[in-house]
Amino acid sequence: MTIKFTKSDQKLHEKWNTELHEGKHMSVGSTFFHLDTEESKKKFQDNLCKTEEERKIYKWYREEWYRRPKEFDPGPQPLSLICELVSTCNLACNMCYTITEKFQTSVIGLQRMLPWETVKDIIDQAVEMGIPSILFSWRGESTLYRVKTLEGEVKTFPDVLAYARKAGIFEITSLTHGQLINEKMAHKILEADPSWISFSIDGLDKDYNLIRTPRNKKNEPNYNAFAEVSKNIKLLSEIRKQYPNSRTMIRTNTIYPAIKDYVQKYYEFMKSTGVDLVTVNELMEWSRRDGEDIPLEGLDLDWGCQYPFQRLVVSASGVVLPCNGAVHQEDGLVLGIINSNPKHKKLKSGIEEKENYKRVSLKEAWNSEKLNNIRKLHKEKKRIEINPGCRNCNHGIIKRGVDYVPEDWDDNKKQWKQV
Repeated sequence: MTIKFTKSDQKLHEKWNTELHEGKHMSVGSTFFHLDTEESKKKFQDNLCKTEEERKIYKWYREEWYRRPKEFDPGPQPLSLICELVSTCNLACNMCYTITEKFQTSVIGLQRMLPWETVKDIIDQAVEMGIPSILFSWRGESTLYRVKTLEGEVKTFPDVLAYARKAGIFEITSLTHGQLINEKMAHKILEADPSWISFSIDGLDKDYNLIRTPRNKKNEPNYNAFAEVSKNIKLLSEIRKQYPNSRTMIRTNTIYPAIKDYVQKYYEFMKSTGVDLVTVNELMEWSRRDGEDIPLEGLDLDWGCQYPFQRLVVSASGVVLPCNGAVHQEDGLVLGIINSNPKHKKLKSGIEEKENYKRVSLKEAWNSEKLNNIRKLHKEKKRIEINPGCRNCNHGIIKRGVDYVPEDWDDNKKQWKQV
């Protein structure tokens, strides 16, 4: 079976990406592609819904995902919320911005895991607003989440998923590198019944190991990170058979350069482990710009970002942001803080500073003057005026297509040259 790259919502993509809409410069899903059959895509979507009412919600949600940015309409609530449980990771992937000095000095040192009480409050606010989807991951590794409640009870990643499901969130998802999922965690994840778990699998065998071997395992010749994560995917897939009513689907995602020499082989291996849907991202240079402005000739000036019309982000330090492109929590994009302590401790260039960010609810952030101004600038193609912030966001660079391999990508080492 030969497969090809397609858009996730091909019909919606074709419907809304036309010259008929004033918001034609608003890009939706420009770097994200499916590498799977139409049958697999349909099965994946169908399994997310257990009732006719849920199917209606999903249809509305996906249509709105395109309509809102194209018509510059944020609606009464975000369509999606990113709730970053953890901002740290035990890997050190070569193309990841979290290994850069800029990230280390601007984010490291902050609160690294959201308190349990804050997580519950965020979920409860999302339910009250009618937010249909929450992604419980962003810059860090979600399966590392382990905190104590005020009463001393230990809560972990699956407990978050379970609380969201019981609270009534429709789509519950998370990304993971998957190397920490064992049998106990797999059972707890499936009992929580999230919509899907996405494993980041960049390449096969030695290529994967070049990119995703944990820092503390790099000097262990017998440690095989690829074998470990493959085993864990199969484990989750096999245990899922014990939960016949489970809606939980398994997805994998990769950057294209990691698989360019064996796209079909990669797809077939992933499906053999029990993966339901295979996806691929165009590689963007997130870790290459460490404190430097992106040259104007590298920016797409005829471009507007979808995210301020679709989602909110709450970082592990409690900062509320309009998008997942604000990886350094740039001041130009901070909408406030959703934390029990309004004193937000921040490190800049190794110097400790304290900033008083206004404490906000999700509703207040969504309707804030600052976010409305961000939307206005994107609508008017003036987003580079948001600096620090959107001016240097890699979502706004000129896109080359899913099969683009940058000239300064070292194919042998699977990393940026001179990194």
